[in-house]
Amino acid sequence: MRKILIAISFFTRIPIKLKDVSNEEFYDSMILIPIVGVFIGLILFGVSILLSFIHFVQLQALLMIIAYIWLTGGLHLDGFADTTDALFSARDQKKMMEIMKDSRLGAFGAIGLILIILTNWMTYTIILPQYSSAILVIPVFGRVAAIMSTCFSTYAPGGGGLGKRFVEMTKLHHFIIYLVFLLGFSTLILGLPGLLTVVICLLPALLLMKNLQHKIGGMTGDTIGMTIELNQTFFMVVFSVFLINFPTYLSLFRGLL
Repeated sequence: MRKILIAISFFTRIPIKLKDVSNEEFYDSMILIPIVGVFIGLILFGVSILLSFIHFVQLQALLMIIAYIWLTGGLHLDGFADTTDALFSARDQKKMMEIMKDSRLGAFGAIGLILIILTNWMTYTIILPQYSSAILVIPVFGRVAAIMSTCFSTYAPGGGGLGKRFVEMTKLHHFIIYLVFLLGFSTLILGLPGLLTVVICLLPALLLMKNLQHKIGGMTGDTIGMTIELNQTFFMVVFSVFLINFPTYLSLFRGLL
């Protein structure tokens, strides 16, 4: 429980005061990031219930995005923007690492942030009216995808900081445990559409990891942030498509049988 509280205090803006936190406790807590996802999902689901009294779904969706950014402190969106700037710079690996370490926001990072926020806003307008329970699963999926990416990748040359320790400490059994939990959790909350969404979205998550490894040489703290944010968006888009077309898919499947 103490390590969970340490993880929540680091990955969110929730003010949790803990005394005498050792370096080992801090580093060990990072592996609990999917549990933090459960915590974030619970808070955002509560926010969505409060916002349901606003009978204007577009405004609800906007406020949900604001609540998420405040809750996480924009930590992973910052990594997403830095990585986007690096990837679209068309430079070599060494130069891309320098761009990622630059605190300034470039044009590609700004464009990426606009597009991902607009996509999230649009999918929220589909999910919120009747399927707000998906909010419980979305942050968990993004963070389990991050565990998968760090488990099957290495740390990028030229990097440093907390991301390096995170990549080095993530093992196969961590991913297996969290994947089993995610599959059961998504099925419990969302039924068959949720389970299928998780299975389908694991493929683009894997492709994203391979692309980062090819272009940058592995994972860093910034690419972990991108992995979380992009995979959450993948999940929201795919699940939204299932919401609209699932009855049609089910009829086609029954027809084939």
